[in-house]
Order: sequence, then C-alpha cells, then structure tokens
Amino acid sequence: MNLHALRIFTEVAKSGSVTRSAENLLISQPAVTAQIRNLEKELGMRLIQSKGRSIQLTEAGQELAIHSNRLFALEGEIEKKMNDLKTGMQGSLNICTTSLPANTVLPHWIIKYKESYPLVDVKLFKSNSSSAFQRLLDYSAHVAIVCGEREEEGVDTYTLLEDELIFIVPGSHRLAGKEVSLEELMKEPFVLREEGSYTRRKLVALCESAKINEPSSFIQIEGMIESIEAVKVGYGAALVPALAVKNEQLDGKLGRVFVKDLYIKHPIKLCIRKNDEPFSPAANFISLVITELGQLESTTPLFEELLPE
Repeated sequence: MNLHALRIFTEVAKSGSVTRSAENLLISQPAVTAQIRNLEKELGMRLIQSKGRSIQLTEAGQELAIHSNRLFALEGEIEKKMNDLKTGMQGSLNICTTSLPANTVLPHWIIKYKESYPLVDVKLFKSNSSSAFQRLLDYSAHVAIVCGEREEEGVDTYTLLEDELIFIVPGSHRLAGKEVSLEELMKEPFVLREEGSYTRRKLVALCESAKINEPSSFIQIEGMIESIEAVKVGYGAALVPALAVKNEQLDGKLGRVFVKDLYIKHPIKLCIRKNDEPFSPAANFISLVITELGQLESTTPLFEELLPE
C-alpha cells in the first residue's frame, strides 16, 4: 500500500474536505484528488464520494480511516520513543562503582539525575575497581566511578574529586593521633580488603617500596564499610579513604595514625570506554556530574566532545 497516498487520505478523512486537506498539507487540490484516486485504484474500492461541497467517506473509507489513524498514531509513538532514546529521556543507565563513591557522592548524583530523567532505568553495581573496569569493557556498564590512580587499557579516566588514603585505628588506640613509622605501624593487627581492591594493592606496594613486611596478623573483609566497622569495634588498623571516615573521626570513634612524609592520593574518577561515544543517558549523567562539581579536571583532552549538544 502506498503510505504517502494513505497519509493524504487520512488527512482528507479527518478534515472532511479535499480543499482544506490540500491547504493543511501544502499541496495542490488536484494532487490530493489524484492520490486518493490512486489509492482507490490500488484497493479496488471507492473510499470517498461527493456530498454537496464536501466529501463523505464510503463504508470502506470509514473502515480504512479507523486503521490508518491507528497506524499514524503508532508512527508518532515510535518517533517520540526514538527521540526520547536519542536525547536520553528514556533508556537505561548502568553505573558500576567502588564502595566509596557508592556510599558518598553517587546517591546524590543519581537522585538529581532521576529528577530530570524519571523514565531512565538506572542500575548501580558495586564492586572493586578491577570488576568495575571489567564491567565497563564487557559493555555491562555504561559508566564506571572508581577510586585510585590505576589506569586500564581501553578506558579513559577523568578525575572528579581528590581524596586521600589514611591509616585508622579505634579512637581509644594508643596510636590514635600519633605519628609513627610505616614499619612500626605494620606490626599492628590489620583489617585488609579483599584481593583486587585498590587499598589492598596500595598497602602491598607501600610495604614493597619500603622493603618491610606486610602485616602478619590480619582479618580480610570484603567491603569498605564492613572493614571500617571492624576497626570501630576495636580491631587493629586499616588503610581507608579519608572521605569515608570523616564523621567517625570527628566524633572520636576512630583515630588517624600519621606516617611521616607519607601522603597517598586517592582520586575518585569517572571512566568510560576509550573511543566510544557515551549513549545519551550516560552522556546526560556525565553532564549532570560536571554541573554538580562545577568543573572537571581530566586526564585526557577534549572531554567536552562526550557531552550531549
């Protein structure tokens, strides 16, 4: 069926006039009449008939008008759906993150995002940095928010916030608020994160660089919050992000141990696949984060190209 002719017929059926339809469609009246005749010839049935100075639909015309209206209404729905996907008003946004962003900055960002894009299906996956990079690279995540200075092949990273890693002990611990050597601190029982976590790798690297032994007495706990809780109830020391224990330090439940001349950067980074333009929902999320932070210090240029127009 000639859809162009069907569209013209639908307009004629709606307006009840060939003349008005020609004006609405910005084409000539003879062109409208010719398309209607061609459609009637194609279907082998009369669709309209004259009624004074107007037209009247035949029974076949009435039936066709019902279905053509449905067809073009569906076309409008499809166009809107595709436009919503293009602009990021609908679709999905999968974010993979490590514990610190998941428990500090991301809840606020996601809520702000959902206020602007309520129809986007947002899913947040929490893991260590190794798993976050893998989810990003295997396309099960659109964006990753991770901590640390690690770089990954095939991934572009952008620094969002600068934090630091600090050593903590229970607030009543004899080393709370004191400065000690790294070697002395490693003699304490430790709460260690799981293999693959950034803080675990960083602690091992510090010990190797200083040529000292890693803690011999430790508990391994998967999860940042759980590790901090273990220290709060009285077990040993841990290396954790400063942002994660700010409140506990203020109320005295945890104390910081200072190691001379040691500052461990712990940036929070936004990560996307290299040379892969983010899908609209992800691009809108990135734009929102930049707006919330005010500015973005990137490790690679031309970040503006990732943002929606």
